[in-house]
Amino acid sequence: MLAGEYTPQLQATMTRLGSRLPFREAAKEVWYSQRTQVCEATVRRLTHHHGAAAEELVRQEVGMLMRDAPEPPVSPQQLLVSADGSFVHLTSGEWREVKSMAVGEFATEWTPGSWKSQVKTRHLSYFTRSYAVREFEEVAWAELHRRGLEKAQTVVAVNDGAAWIQSFLDYHCPTAVRILDFAHAAGYVAQAGKAVWEEDSRHFKGWFAAACHRLKHRPPQETMASLGLLQPKTKSDEKAAQLDGALFYLQTRLPMLDYAHFRRRGYPIGSGCVESGHKVVVQSRMKGAGMRWAEHHLDPMLSLRDLLCNDRWEEGWRQIELFHQEQQVVKRLQRIQAKQPPPPPPLTFAALEAAGLLPDEPLPDEPPASQKKPWRPASDHPWRNDKWPTKEAWRWN
Repeated sequence: MLAGEYTPQLQATMTRLGSRLPFREAAKEVWYSQRTQVCEATVRRLTHHHGAAAEELVRQEVGMLMRDAPEPPVSPQQLLVSADGSFVHLTSGEWREVKSMAVGEFATEWTPGSWKSQVKTRHLSYFTRSYAVREFEEVAWAELHRRGLEKAQTVVAVNDGAAWIQSFLDYHCPTAVRILDFAHAAGYVAQAGKAVWEEDSRHFKGWFAAACHRLKHRPPQETMASLGLLQPKTKSDEKAAQLDGALFYLQTRLPMLDYAHFRRRGYPIGSGCVESGHKVVVQSRMKGAGMRWAEHHLDPMLSLRDLLCNDRWEEGWRQIELFHQEQQVVKRLQRIQAKQPPPPPPLTFAALEAAGLLPDEPLPDEPPASQKKPWRPASDHPWRNDKWPTKEAWRWN
């Protein structure tokens, strides 16, 4: 049994509904499904309580992985890793970035009714936290190990060019094939074109369509050369700086722009899996109208959202129950130890003297071994009265 007045099944129902719906609506659904009247505050308290346990269990799993280094449970052929960030409103008024990671297996499939192939990603799982970059890198290892990152034959990382994402990849999969999200790269190509033409002009639309086609089907050097031809056409320093910024961003990520090569190898070139993960994991529950979250409640809720969206709720809830039961045993032992009297202090000469148990006169010192006399039997000893046989008699008999 878990602590509290509600059964484990009812607590699981309230926690699951609280992680899917606003707490007020979750309390109503508890009444309709379990015929038990609970208030909104109860659902909120239990959801955050069990969410904190789910978060702690992931940390313990990472500690076990660092200590024991077990083998991954699966060995995928091709694995896709994408990371991105979104923002959640806090009760303090600030916006906190929530980092998300999506992991899935991809393969090339033929589209029915056409002669074209399409790269599709399946078996997606997510990991989301509001941690700092280094802490997020460390704790995300639990999900990556579960998906078999160490044994994957091919790892493809499709992301935008954020510095923290590149650091994340350096930490977990430095040999992964890194691809800049095509839509993200096309945005910088559009930024370069807007430095010369108006966005709504017919000239810009035609140029941008041709530039995107060249970017997808031709080597990236051709795209950079065509963008360089726009520099003499800028009409102000501000527009020239806008064009130079787009050129610098794309030039520093040139190996990640070879989309023609990536498509021939059957690699995905879009990060839509993690973009949809923002909506599925974070926004659908935590960015409703007027919603604000306390900082210490953010990650517990994200831990429960991961269990739901990864279809691991039953497994996760069993671990949460065991975690709370272990905590109850620890607290019970602590209470028992607190009730037991403390052990008496060790006896010392100072304590005996303070209690008046030492004699007033000092004890005589024992003579040294050199001054001790050898032992002699007394005059009435049986040996002296010939009542016992002598040593010689014992020896001969």
